[in-house]
Amino acid sequence: MKKYLLVSLTILFAAAFVWAADDAATADQNIAIEADATVSWGIDFSPGGIRHGFNNEASWKVKFPIYKKADRTSTRGNVPVYGEVVLEGAELSLLSERKESNEKNDKVPFTVDGKVKGLKAKLVFYDVYLSAFSKPNFSANYAEIWKPIDNDDDYEPKDYRYKPAFDGFGTKLGYANKDLLGLDVGLKFGSDGNWKSEDGKKVIDYSTAPTQTNILTETKIAADEIWVNIVTGKTYSKDDTVPPGTYLQYKTKAGDPAQHSKYAIGFDLSIKPLDKMLELALTVNSTLNKGYSKGNVNFGAEVKSAPVDGLELKAGFDGGYAFATTTKDFDWDTVFTAQYKWVGAGVYVGSAGTVIGGYDADTKTRGRVDMAVFAKFETKADKDDATNLVEGLDAGVYVGMYQLLAKLNATPKEFPFFAKVWGAYTININDSMSIKPFANVWLETPHAQKVGLAYDVGVTYSPAEKVEVTAKWSQGKIKENKHEVKIIEKSATGGEHYGAFVLSLKVSY
Repeated sequence: MKKYLLVSLTILFAAAFVWAADDAATADQNIAIEADATVSWGIDFSPGGIRHGFNNEASWKVKFPIYKKADRTSTRGNVPVYGEVVLEGAELSLLSERKESNEKNDKVPFTVDGKVKGLKAKLVFYDVYLSAFSKPNFSANYAEIWKPIDNDDDYEPKDYRYKPAFDGFGTKLGYANKDLLGLDVGLKFGSDGNWKSEDGKKVIDYSTAPTQTNILTETKIAADEIWVNIVTGKTYSKDDTVPPGTYLQYKTKAGDPAQHSKYAIGFDLSIKPLDKMLELALTVNSTLNKGYSKGNVNFGAEVKSAPVDGLELKAGFDGGYAFATTTKDFDWDTVFTAQYKWVGAGVYVGSAGTVIGGYDADTKTRGRVDMAVFAKFETKADKDDATNLVEGLDAGVYVGMYQLLAKLNATPKEFPFFAKVWGAYTININDSMSIKPFANVWLETPHAQKVGLAYDVGVTYSPAEKVEVTAKWSQGKIKENKHEVKIIEKSATGGEHYGAFVLSLKVSY
């Protein structure tokens, strides 16, 4: 019996050891690790004087997924009537991340990094559905300008977006059938508040001049006053006790009234009558009562088509009319883009109340109807990419014009032209060694000079996998992630920038 027990325990221990090893290997495979370090020496020939020296940069991201990102849907049987709850983008990880910097090699501890992008819940009765959450979307955003040619993860589309919208609680009653031309149609019902809504807190009345007071003992604040400490800036309100000090004594006024008992309606439609050949989408939304917060009527439409392989066409339009404003202006924007493998082009037009039209959100100053256009030819090095012409070659030409009409009608008249030409070719010496010469040229007008110019040229040598040595000469500086008339900050012409040379070594994990 003892021998049998000993043998059983030995087998169990060995199996547990093998299982643990396999599990550890699986977990290790799931760990996402990105890291790189760069040492550079550079010299910059600026009009203010020559500057040179070493620069160290390092970054890493180690992510251990506990719960992989995915949509989690409540289980249901094979029945035509059911309730469904979907947790969108649920994930949980341990994360250690450091951005590029010149700081000392500090430890960055692991932190718990987790989120749920959102929740959706609905009742489904055959192909008819009634949403319980999230709130209906009463906005139109089918027309959006393309990304700038020089962009990274810091680009914010909302900075250039016109998106007429209003908020509301409510539900959506719809019908969706993938087998019926991909049809999804629905009515949205919403309100600006509910029976739980309360008036906003009292706020400072800046129309009345404050009184400066100096107190020597603790004092309780009256119900209709707000005190601000002139040294610390700390604010005290009703029933707060303030310590001795000098204060600005303000009168108050009522806060925003409670939002309730006002309603809105909306309609959504999406359909694919010809599959990829033709896709249509439409939304119309409107508030129904006077006094609805940010009350407006807005609508948008989108048409997409991919008639042949590699060709993508898209047209979008958004429009909105705000009820509460005195100007009674109808604002809108529209976009059309076409892309066929290597060639792309687009036109974006917006009204006086949009960013492209020169609208100033701070002063509420309106601009004029204006437009942007672009055309691009591009080929990428990856042979599996649809734009690939020559394996190893990254090259292209981009031409764009932003706020074209405003500049053509300015005094003096200007022509807002921007162009970029780039090229890089990777030459593989062997399986792990390569050399890649590259060049980029930016050109624009108007500028402080008649023409603004910036460029960089260089070569990257990779003696081994994950190791790069780069030598680069550049003259002029540009702004990334921007749609502007002037992208070149400092031009290579006119003595704005005399150039910079950087030699760097980068090691990646």
